[in-house]
Amino acid sequence: MNGTLPKNIPTVFVVFGATGDLMARKIIPALFHLFEKGMLPKLFHLIGVARREMSREEFQTYVEKLVRANPELKPKPTTLAAFVRMCSYHQGLFDVDADYKRLATTLGHIDGQWRVCANKLFHLAVPPQHYETIFQHLHSSGLTTPCGPEEGWTRVIVEKPFGKDLESAQRLDELLGRLFKEVQIYRIDHYLAKEMIQNVLLFRFSNNLFEDMWDGTLIERIELRLLENIGVEDRGGFYDSVGALRDVGQNHLLQMLALITMERPSGFTPESIRARRAAVLSALTLPERTPSTTTTYRAQYQGYRTIKGVQKDSTTETYFKIRAELSTPDFGGVPIVIEGGKRLGNAKKEIVVTFRHPTPCLCPSGSHLRNRLIFHLGPREGITIQFWAKKPGLKMEIEERTFEFLFRDKRRNIQYVEEYEKLLLDCIAGDQTLFVSTDEVRAMWKFIDPIVCAWQRNDVPLRHYKPDTNQPLTESTKLVEASNKKIPPETLRKEIGIIGLGKMGAGLALNLRDHGWRVVAFNRTSEVTRTMEKEGIIGAYDIKELVQKLRPPRVVWLMLPNGAPTDEMIFGSGGLMHLLARGDTIIEGANSYFKDTEVRYKKLSKTGIRFIDAGVSGGPGGARAGACIMVGGPEKLFKELEPLFRDLSVPKGYAHFEGPGAGHFVKMVHNGIEFGMMQALAEGFEVLKKSSYKIDVARATHIYNHGSVIESRLVGWLAKAFEVFGKDLKEVSGAAGQAGGAAGTRGPNEATWTIATAKAQKIAVKIIEGSLRARDQSQKNPNFQGKVINALRNQFGGHAVKKQK
Repeated sequence: MNGTLPKNIPTVFVVFGATGDLMARKIIPALFHLFEKGMLPKLFHLIGVARREMSREEFQTYVEKLVRANPELKPKPTTLAAFVRMCSYHQGLFDVDADYKRLATTLGHIDGQWRVCANKLFHLAVPPQHYETIFQHLHSSGLTTPCGPEEGWTRVIVEKPFGKDLESAQRLDELLGRLFKEVQIYRIDHYLAKEMIQNVLLFRFSNNLFEDMWDGTLIERIELRLLENIGVEDRGGFYDSVGALRDVGQNHLLQMLALITMERPSGFTPESIRARRAAVLSALTLPERTPSTTTTYRAQYQGYRTIKGVQKDSTTETYFKIRAELSTPDFGGVPIVIEGGKRLGNAKKEIVVTFRHPTPCLCPSGSHLRNRLIFHLGPREGITIQFWAKKPGLKMEIEERTFEFLFRDKRRNIQYVEEYEKLLLDCIAGDQTLFVSTDEVRAMWKFIDPIVCAWQRNDVPLRHYKPDTNQPLTESTKLVEASNKKIPPETLRKEIGIIGLGKMGAGLALNLRDHGWRVVAFNRTSEVTRTMEKEGIIGAYDIKELVQKLRPPRVVWLMLPNGAPTDEMIFGSGGLMHLLARGDTIIEGANSYFKDTEVRYKKLSKTGIRFIDAGVSGGPGGARAGACIMVGGPEKLFKELEPLFRDLSVPKGYAHFEGPGAGHFVKMVHNGIEFGMMQALAEGFEVLKKSSYKIDVARATHIYNHGSVIESRLVGWLAKAFEVFGKDLKEVSGAAGQAGGAAGTRGPNEATWTIATAKAQKIAVKIIEGSLRARDQSQKNPNFQGKVINALRNQFGGHAVKKQK
């Protein structure tokens, strides 16, 4: 992977299937190129193995013709003559022991001539049905037994496909595992050796342009496609038994996906990189439990069935599209679209990464504008970054522009030869980075198998398209990509009522407005409601009016203080329980005690009114631009309301916890932890402030928040507080406020609930208890720790902090 030449160790390269197509089109041209460049070991010998009778001289003539027949190779006579002198031939059958013994004798003679135990590479350039036979004989004959730990390594090179399904792949790997060590096995997927595929790895991890935010926070969508103009041509028999999905989807496209989504490796080592690829492939899933017309699409071009070797009633796909997801923390919920096919209107091989646009949208056009990063694999190679810039002129108008990086002139690339040069060189060097591991093979088949099975059952109808057109691309987009929903369309009506327009409620209302929701809102202070009406929110001046302005089934979000205000709004005379109907839903989004939530759920269940709890974190800023939401209640109701939570949260910023009150329980513990973290910051910064070193506490916040272990949003908010209130926080009260209250106030809060719950579970929570006790003590003896806590609460929650006069 590092581009260095292999150690100049004598090497014998044995190719089974030496008279086949793979040898002619890829192996011989690649080896000749390496020889021409001086990249092969000085002592190197090629032995071709096949059943055809042929002398050494005849084989050398055959190799010479292969080199001359390649229009891209222009060999010098002396160079070609030297190359073919390194070649010899071994006639034999794949299932005859004696032929392997004769091969062993030949290899022994070469070792004797070179006076060293040479490295030996065994390349299976044969159809997969011969793999098991050759592997068994290589092992039983002792040909693959290395001479020792320091010299004479033996390696086997296996071409794709690695099985035809998960079962056959596992069977093949189990056989390989019994006969060889993993370090001896080199599985070739030539796409991994393509220059632009290798560039993906280096572009990501050798630059810091995007990598720090290379996840669902920044990335909205990933598309990978291998679309070709060419058809099946003379590969009818083989292709009809495989199809487009297994031909390019199970291997090339999934390897491309692994590189674009894998976590940063610990180093550019084969072990680290292959482990990262395997990990992300293991997390690949379909959005639904079984493939359907909303997640996969398949089609066959008209005229395919007339090709020689293709069954007259063939249902083999020549085009496919799949919408998938990754269950990783970084990319959970990011749509991934994979497509490949033949005889299409536009040849296109690329990876397209579409970035999210922030909300609210600051765009002159008023519509969201997306930036894209495109890796072009073909027909041209390069990288494009699409962005938006102002049009010249007096108007504030924008247009799309691009940064273009053209990797090289396409004429300099010889298809397949370049990739095999790299792969064969790495085999000699012992570098497995660009070779597929056992874990990767199993993960890829585990994802592909259910799709193939569903297609074989005809769960997904086979469609047909006119060759040399983009018809399937358009049709599949409508059926697969446009249905990027996990719930029935009728449950997705974007209409909601919000009660409580404080800092959090107002932010949620405006956030939903930006996402296209019709928001009807009520606040006890009518002036607040009138202000929100100017922002595009539909005002209601009593609860009955709010309910009347919503169409059934209604969804109402409560953002009120826990206890009496919430209970009065739901159960009081004229409350929601008396105004809503069976099938309507109440979402309780404030910081409520989970036991109160359980009681409310039980009461409302008797009426047929549905109830779900949602703890919201992130402060007013999060409510406005994207919060973190912890949802409880029944999973079925959560799934129905999921688009609402998705719109309100930051990417990957919502999760469901089964059971009434579970969301509020998780949020309660979150706030208890928050108490402890804030207290630790307050104590630490008081130590800094009173130090004899005269520490600049503002500078300390900045250094703490750039790569340190305690880097966090809390430290960032404290840095902002020092900017706003000064390093001494003179005007900030030293009597620490409690959750939801101003400085100097005290009342029930999430910390007290967390402590009570922990005691009931017989769990010690000394840090949280200590933080609450410190806040209580600050009421009588205001101190700098109290100032820090109040300054923090002001920054993330907007709570009042001024000293009382």
